[in-house]
Amino acid sequence: MQNIIQSVARLIFKMKKADIIPVSSGVNTIDELFDDIKRKDYKSVFIASGKTIRKKGMLDRLTVRLNRNGIKTFVFSDIVPDPTIENVEAGLRYYKENECSCIIAVGGGSVLDCAKVIALRAANPFVSVAMMGMYVVPCRKSVPLYAVPTTSGTGSEITFFSVITDTKKKKKLAVLSDKYIPEKIIFDYELLRHVPENPTVYAGMDALTHSVEAYISTYSKTFSDDVLSAPDVCKDIFRYLPIVKKEPDNMEARLKMAEASYKAGLNFRRTSVGYVHAIAHRLGETYHIPHGLACAVVLPHVLKKSLPQAEERLCDLALKSGLADSAETFINKIVQLEKQLGIPETFDKLIESDFPLMIKRAVSEASLQGCPVMLKYNDVEDILNEIKQPEE
Repeated sequence: MQNIIQSVARLIFKMKKADIIPVSSGVNTIDELFDDIKRKDYKSVFIASGKTIRKKGMLDRLTVRLNRNGIKTFVFSDIVPDPTIENVEAGLRYYKENECSCIIAVGGGSVLDCAKVIALRAANPFVSVAMMGMYVVPCRKSVPLYAVPTTSGTGSEITFFSVITDTKKKKKLAVLSDKYIPEKIIFDYELLRHVPENPTVYAGMDALTHSVEAYISTYSKTFSDDVLSAPDVCKDIFRYLPIVKKEPDNMEARLKMAEASYKAGLNFRRTSVGYVHAIAHRLGETYHIPHGLACAVVLPHVLKKSLPQAEERLCDLALKSGLADSAETFINKIVQLEKQLGIPETFDKLIESDFPLMIKRAVSEASLQGCPVMLKYNDVEDILNEIKQPEE
């Protein structure tokens, strides 16, 4: 199966280099969106965000300026963590009702994922989210999309992936497409610095997981250019994530983490991730555990299970990043970093009766990835038991 998927990936993406999309980073860089929208003569703008961002007035700087220049803005802030098909369809209706011309996504990974799929649905009305989740690639490019990430972790602003939850089946769908890459990406310190401590830490660990899984992926041989920055990503996250935790207003650290998250997105958008994400998705859909937290807790366990097959690549990553001199030492460094960041080692929510379906779905998802080793049912079960808090 892996060979088939890799062959298809090679045919689809081999000639599609990482597009050079304009990226701006700094203070009040969101102002640049006004110039783009004014120049392209968009009359009605759909803004996707979370409720907190809207309530705190973090959109006001942009909306006020647009409105004063005769450009209508319609804010859709009903997107939930782990966005659902219902979120996408509600957003699509709102977009159409107000005859919008483009979409600006301001928020974390959930907002970006949802906005990307709304943009894709708007251009491809006859392709449902469920069909997209079965890797049916729409033939038309999405409506114009601008990405303003407020968390530094998912890399959704640059990836070919969006994760949408099917609430009826209680399952996460991966929407794979290169048709919803944004027109421009904005990293604005004034938005980044308001992210609370836990979401900041969890997002950072998600980014680290992206680069690590991408680097050890078997697909990294096909898309070797994509993972060149992975060692620097790892080095920067180890350096700047603890700083951001202690000093949330540190501008350099915030912008460095945003850059690392973006590069991590480039690392995995063609090479794929692996069992860490496959298991983390199950933890999210079953227990609503934050994705980055789930990745952080699962990461060391999957890496240990992936040895010795992943040892050479993991050691290479450790050496090039300057973080360790062996694969095992690198894994221990990750464990130490997580302790420093206050990340727990286990979860108390896990129920063994849920494991069979979780394992089945995790193994199925990972079978489509470039995992260095295909873990067996018992291997995944071992990991779930290891991260399950012991009963007193």
